[in-house]
Amino acid sequence: MDWDRARRRAEVLEARHPEAAPVLRFARALWRFQEEIYRRARRGGRAAARRLDTALLGGFLPDYLQLVEKHGPPELAARAQKLQERPDWDELLRACWRRANDRLELLARAILEPYVHHLAERWREEVGDLEGGTGSCPFCGRPPLLATANGERRLVCSLCATAWAFPEGECPLCRGRRLERLGDPAFPHLRVEGCADCGRYLKVVDLGRDPEAVAAADEIASGALDTVREGARGNP
Repeated sequence: MDWDRARRRAEVLEARHPEAAPVLRFARALWRFQEEIYRRARRGGRAAARRLDTALLGGFLPDYLQLVEKHGPPELAARAQKLQERPDWDELLRACWRRANDRLELLARAILEPYVHHLAERWREEVGDLEGGTGSCPFCGRPPLLATANGERRLVCSLCATAWAFPEGECPLCRGRRLERLGDPAFPHLRVEGCADCGRYLKVVDLGRDPEAVAAADEIASGALDTVREGARGNP
């Protein structure tokens, strides 16, 4: 992920969509923090792929909690305060990596994302590109956060940001083919693809229609699209 480009795009979107400015400002602060985790991981040794360095990640916890309390939405800030009282931060990170269901997982994911992104990137450098074809990330097995379109449809992992090709017209979550496409005039390069079979939906960022778009930033700014498909369930 190009964190600097994402931050610049978020500034542009803040001016275009003032209603999304608070969450975009938080995203910019978070991406700056995540970039430091990524850089630290790159400078570190050759830890085994798919193995978490909880000692390294735990060192970021105090600054991270301060960031969330200062810039995050109230509900997330309240969770961060409670997290300060937990002695099992290492286990929380491992539980999130194992996809255990914990209500504080959202906080743990923000620290995990840049580290797992580094692991996936190093895997591609040493082993080669990962093949797609399924609805789950070929590296970490997580579901997609969104998709991009620019001549081909590519899913983007919700944890490690790995992107992989996936067929058009097919739901990556249930493989159903009854997809309904909905949009919002405020975001002409984005659409929601809702599945009539499983009731889930996925945002698609069309980079052909807006080459300046950055999927992570535009997805956050387009919160209004989350309500376009009434009754749909959110992504995990």
